[in-house]
Amino acid sequence: MATNFFPSRKRHCKDCQQRTVKVDGEEVTEYYHQGVVCHLVGYDLALPLDVELLQPGEGEVAATRRLLERVFANYPRFFDAVLGDALYCEAPFFNFCLKHGKHAMAVLKGDDRELKRDAQLRFSQLTPVTFTAKKRQIQAWDLDGFTTMTGVEATVRVVHSHEEWTERSHVSGTWESKAQSSDWWWATTIPISQLPVQQLWTAGHSRWDIENDAFNSLSHSWALNHCFRHSPQAILNFLLTIFVVYVLLQTFYQRNLKPAYRVGMTLIALATQLHAAWVNTGRILTWLEPQPHDTS
Repeated sequence: MATNFFPSRKRHCKDCQQRTVKVDGEEVTEYYHQGVVCHLVGYDLALPLDVELLQPGEGEVAATRRLLERVFANYPRFFDAVLGDALYCEAPFFNFCLKHGKHAMAVLKGDDRELKRDAQLRFSQLTPVTFTAKKRQIQAWDLDGFTTMTGVEATVRVVHSHEEWTERSHVSGTWESKAQSSDWWWATTIPISQLPVQQLWTAGHSRWDIENDAFNSLSHSWALNHCFRHSPQAILNFLLTIFVVYVLLQTFYQRNLKPAYRVGMTLIALATQLHAAWVNTGRILTWLEPQPHDTS
């Protein structure tokens, strides 16, 4: 998934992306870095694996392919499929994943696409599967064996879900309930025999884990929104370092602390305690350092 890092209207470098924004009715140039992040989904830990920065004028998919070449080599057994948004629903990217022994899955958009029209026709004659997940009532249509995604070197599976739920909001001191619904479409090379529709639905919605558990948390609480040094190499090193620290801290919290202790201890509180202990230890070591002898 791609995201923007460190937007600024003053500081920039040769590798910055540029965009025009309006400030007080005037157009100004804003500089920023953009990167794609590979993130494992479906775990109780947020697990960003790697990041690749886009070059000026470069497309997201090109940077993603560079990133995945490295990830496929470094983590060959960590995952079985690559999940992306609608930008990745294309034959070259699906074939790229298949070539490396991985399945591909992407959001399917565009009513004019032949694959979607073909699926809609076949789904109209199919009784949907119904199930409940994440407080939603879901109807799901699921078929594989499609050959109408031109250029893909495998048959394609299409899943369509219609979801209904009730959303409660606090308005003017009272709780109000409102019925909500949404429709989702996915195309994938994962056959039905390998992954049931309920699990594939969960995987499709897990795409938001990287936004909620990684980018939002890191920006809000872990200084991901602060550029300590504006240079491409420094930015890359900072991103990789914060990913490593974040994963280690979560692992210690989830796997080492006893459940009873975690009840009254948030991840932020744990980080604060570790930082305080490190600072105090540093002071003690400084105080205990031998002082130079007075030879006068």
